[in-house]
Amino acid sequence: MATVVVVHAAEDTLPARALAEKLRQAQLSVMIEKQGEELREAVRSAAVTIALWSPRSNTQPALVDEVAAARGKSAVVHASMQSAPAPEQFRSEPVVNLTGWRGEDDFPAWRELAQLVTSKAGVAPLPPPTQ
Repeated sequence: MATVVVVHAAEDTLPARALAEKLRQAQLSVMIEKQGEELREAVRSAAVTIALWSPRSNTQPALVDEVAAARGKSAVVHASMQSAPAPEQFRSEPVVNLTGWRGEDDFPAWRELAQLVTSKAGVAPLPPPTQ
Protein backbone atom coordinates (compact mmCIF):
# COMPACT_ATOMS: atom_id res chain seq x y z
CA MET A 1 0.00 0.00 0.00
CA ALA A 2 1.45 3.38 -1.01
CA THR A 3 2.15 5.77 1.81
CA VAL A 4 1.34 9.47 1.99
CA VAL A 5 2.60 11.82 4.70
CA VAL A 6 0.71 15.03 5.45
CA VAL A 7 2.97 17.77 6.83
CA HIS A 8 0.89 20.35 8.68
CA ALA A 9 0.85 22.71 11.65
CA ALA A 10 -0.31 21.23 14.95
CA GLU A 11 -3.19 23.71 14.88
CA ASP A 12 -4.35 22.19 11.58
CA THR A 13 -4.70 18.64 12.88
CA LEU A 14 -8.47 18.44 12.31
CA PRO A 15 -8.36 19.41 8.60
CA ALA A 16 -5.29 17.16 8.15
CA ARG A 17 -7.24 14.25 9.66
CA ALA A 18 -10.18 14.92 7.34
CA LEU A 19 -7.84 15.00 4.35
CA ALA A 20 -6.17 11.78 5.49
CA GLU A 21 -9.51 10.02 5.83
CA LYS A 22 -10.50 10.99 2.29
CA LEU A 23 -7.15 9.77 0.94
CA ARG A 24 -7.59 6.43 2.68
CA GLN A 25 -10.58 5.86 0.41
CA ALA A 26 -8.03 5.55 -2.42
CA GLN A 27 -6.34 2.67 -0.58
CA LEU A 28 -3.49 4.92 0.57
CA SER A 29 -1.79 4.57 3.93
CA VAL A 30 -1.75 8.10 5.34
CA MET A 31 0.45 9.32 8.16
CA ILE A 32 -0.21 12.54 10.03
CA GLU A 33 0.77 14.04 13.36
CA LYS A 34 4.44 13.08 13.06
CA GLN A 35 7.20 15.41 14.21
CA GLY A 36 10.98 15.59 14.21
CA GLU A 37 12.87 12.41 13.38
CA GLU A 38 9.63 10.41 13.23
CA LEU A 39 8.37 12.76 10.48
CA ARG A 40 11.67 12.60 8.57
CA GLU A 41 11.60 8.79 8.70
CA ALA A 42 7.98 8.72 7.47
CA VAL A 43 8.86 11.05 4.57
CA ARG A 44 11.83 8.86 3.56
CA SER A 45 9.53 5.88 3.06
CA ALA A 46 6.55 7.77 1.61
CA ALA A 47 5.54 7.83 -2.03
CA VAL A 48 4.03 11.30 -1.61
CA THR A 49 4.36 14.13 0.90
CA ILE A 50 1.50 16.62 1.05
CA ALA A 51 2.42 20.03 2.43
CA LEU A 52 -0.79 21.47 3.89
CA TRP A 53 -0.27 25.25 4.02
CA SER A 54 -2.39 27.52 6.17
CA PRO A 55 -1.94 30.91 7.82
CA ARG A 56 -0.48 28.95 10.75
CA SER A 57 1.87 26.57 8.91
CA ASN A 58 3.40 28.78 6.25
CA THR A 59 5.19 30.88 8.88
CA GLN A 60 6.70 27.94 10.79
CA PRO A 61 10.34 27.51 9.74
CA ALA A 62 10.50 23.92 11.00
CA LEU A 63 7.60 22.87 8.72
CA VAL A 64 9.09 24.73 5.76
CA ASP A 65 12.41 22.94 6.38
CA GLU A 66 10.69 19.53 6.58
CA VAL A 67 8.93 20.08 3.25
CA ALA A 68 12.15 21.31 1.62
CA ALA A 69 13.96 18.19 2.91
CA ALA A 70 11.18 15.96 1.56
CA ARG A 71 11.77 17.12 -2.02
CA GLY A 72 14.47 14.57 -2.84
CA LYS A 73 12.85 11.73 -0.94
CA SER A 74 9.24 11.65 -2.12
CA ALA A 75 6.94 13.47 -4.51
CA VAL A 76 5.79 16.71 -2.86
CA VAL A 77 2.30 18.07 -3.46
CA HIS A 78 1.32 21.45 -2.05
CA ALA A 79 -2.22 22.17 -0.84
CA SER A 80 -3.50 25.31 0.83
CA MET A 81 -6.35 26.15 3.17
CA GLN A 82 -7.89 29.52 3.86
CA SER A 83 -6.29 30.90 0.68
CA ALA A 84 -2.88 30.80 2.39
CA PRO A 85 0.04 31.12 0.00
CA ALA A 86 2.85 28.60 0.12
CA PRO A 87 6.03 29.85 1.75
CA GLU A 88 8.29 31.91 -0.50
CA GLN A 89 10.63 29.08 -1.48
CA PHE A 90 7.72 27.01 -2.87
CA ARG A 91 5.82 29.76 -4.69
CA SER A 92 7.02 28.60 -8.12
CA GLU A 93 5.48 25.17 -7.50
CA PRO A 94 1.80 24.36 -8.13
CA VAL A 95 -0.53 24.60 -5.12
CA VAL A 96 -4.02 23.08 -4.95
CA ASN A 97 -6.28 25.53 -3.15
CA LEU A 98 -8.66 23.61 -0.89
CA THR A 99 -10.25 26.78 0.52
CA GLY A 100 -13.95 26.11 1.04
CA TRP A 101 -13.67 22.33 0.85
CA ARG A 102 -15.81 20.57 3.44
CA GLY A 103 -15.11 17.00 2.41
CA GLU A 104 -17.35 16.93 -0.66
CA ASP A 105 -16.34 14.30 -3.23
CA ASP A 106 -17.23 16.56 -6.15
CA PHE A 107 -15.24 19.64 -4.99
CA PRO A 108 -12.96 20.41 -8.00
CA ALA A 109 -9.83 21.19 -5.97
CA TRP A 110 -10.24 17.98 -3.96
CA ARG A 111 -10.55 15.98 -7.19
CA GLU A 112 -7.40 17.69 -8.49
CA LEU A 113 -5.47 16.90 -5.30
CA ALA A 114 -6.70 13.30 -5.23
CA GLN A 115 -5.67 12.83 -8.86
CA LEU A 116 -2.19 14.26 -8.24
CA VAL A 117 -1.61 12.13 -5.16
CA THR A 118 -2.92 8.85 -6.58
CA SER A 119 -0.96 9.40 -9.79
CA LYS A 120 2.30 10.14 -7.95
CA ALA A 121 1.70 7.25 -5.54
CA GLY A 122 1.02 4.83 -8.40
CA VAL A 123 -2.42 3.74 -7.23
CA ALA A 124 -5.77 3.69 -8.98
CA PRO A 125 -7.56 7.05 -9.03
CA LEU A 126 -10.62 7.63 -6.92
CA PRO A 127 -13.85 6.75 -8.68
CA PRO A 128 -15.91 9.66 -9.99
CA PRO A 129 -18.14 11.29 -7.39
CA THR A 130 -21.66 9.91 -7.13
CA GLN A 131 -24.39 12.22 -8.25
